[in-house]
Amino acid sequence: MKQVIFVISFLLFKSYSVIGQINQEIYNSQKLSIRESPFSSAQTMYAKLEMQKKYRVQYESELQKIITSNPSDTIILVEKYDETCIDCPADDIQIFVKNKLISYQKDVSQKRYTKAYEILTKNLMDSTGYYHLDIIVLKKEISEGSEWNTNPKKYGSDDCFGGDKIIYTVLYPKRKTESMYIKCWELDLTQN
Repeated sequence: MKQVIFVISFLLFKSYSVIGQINQEIYNSQKLSIRESPFSSAQTMYAKLEMQKKYRVQYESELQKIITSNPSDTIILVEKYDETCIDCPADDIQIFVKNKLISYQKDVSQKRYTKAYEILTKNLMDSTGYYHLDIIVLKKEISEGSEWNTNPKKYGSDDCFGGDKIIYTVLYPKRKTESMYIKCWELDLTQN
């Protein structure tokens, strides 16, 4: 009986440590992107990242399942933050893999995220008719092997009033993780 309890405990610990490891890898990558960002608004993100690390546990096991079931695919995680809230977690989470979108919306009253799952069209259009053009651009950059996250000014700036603060995190096969902070997309998306 002790062996069974030990094996179950070991498996649970191992699964939690792998899951916690993904959260830490994402956090480290995002913190680096903030530190290296050319945008002054990035400096306001540190408290948000700390808070999001705590909230990410709500969808971290889902992220682990996606990674495990798509081992050779690149996964894009998008976390959008309200500009006016100082140390709040992300309001909107999107996880893209192939043509699937798993999204989480913050339920303020419950301090939890609600989950939605959607199959997108080949052109990454959702059921509301919204094209996820930022993801199309990033997927193209990634497939071309560009260092997409080293020049955020290629995609946007701080020169807009309002707007969400967004961190894009790409989880590559073989556990490589890269992130980029953007406040205002200014890229002419119609040319891609």
